[in-house]
Amino acid sequence: MTYATLLWMMVFSTSGDPSPACAAVSISLDGNLLPGARMSFTAMPGDQVELSSDGSVSWRFSAGEPREYSGNRLVWTAPRSHGVFSLSVQGDSASQSFTIIVPVESCRWRTESLNSFPIGSYGGDRSSIPSCFVELTQSSMGARLSSHFTLGEFLGHVEGDFPQYLALDLELVDKLEAVIGEVEECYPEHVDINVMSGFRTPAYNREIGNETDFSMHLYGKAADVWIESFPPNNLMDDIDRNKRVDVCDGEFLVDLVRRLEVSGGVCVGGASAYRWTSQHGPFVHIDVRGRPACWETQRNLVPDPVI
Repeated sequence: MTYATLLWMMVFSTSGDPSPACAAVSISLDGNLLPGARMSFTAMPGDQVELSSDGSVSWRFSAGEPREYSGNRLVWTAPRSHGVFSLSVQGDSASQSFTIIVPVESCRWRTESLNSFPIGSYGGDRSSIPSCFVELTQSSMGARLSSHFTLGEFLGHVEGDFPQYLALDLELVDKLEAVIGEVEECYPEHVDINVMSGFRTPAYNREIGNETDFSMHLYGKAADVWIESFPPNNLMDDIDRNKRVDVCDGEFLVDLVRRLEVSGGVCVGGASAYRWTSQHGPFVHIDVRGRPACWETQRNLVPDPVI
């Protein structure tokens, strides 16, 4: 075997490997089974949660106080300090790590910044503010939320030094994972989903010219995404197979989202396709606002579409 062949195998046997489809060990949080691709959950500071698994497992936490009832069920008390922590669950034949998010309650936020991080004003009364924010450090940016997503991917922009803060609804992560699974049913390539814009602070939202106080991005309930396969080229794939990358690929993705919503498997929300511009290729807005919403798609075709 030549050196070039060995190098090719090392690069291409790992770069395009699919992410794990689901957690190797399933757990329930307060009696509710986590979605199969989910590898994270949220607990408020000082709260007690019940964790359980179908089989006999061992539990190892990086923080907090576990009180074991049996081999597959325990009550865990979250730390009173916020942060991103870890849980390792060891079963008979597999193990799985989970990310535990203990957020900062928004009642601790009194000005337009949080620990020197510029957030801005949500307007109206405090009921319009997200209930909590996740504190991100450089080390927790890579904390895994699900098989395809890490925490830092939903931080839409970086404001100065760490710590950074974001709002995030994990139902959005579950919905995006379901979208990936639906795409893989009809598109034979191994695909990944890229978050172009996740959480936006009100300050940043206004900075980019969006004056609305109602954007789901402000509450961690929306993501602008595109789907692509290996090798990545920062463009939506031709997932509708019309021989060009255009807004129709985004509309194809929106149709998949609507079918998932009708099936009852994901939270209902807004979905709309966006066309090419000079700054980016086609993408799709997906959110979990709890009611259906859509808006008109502006169509355009590029002179030299990617085939």
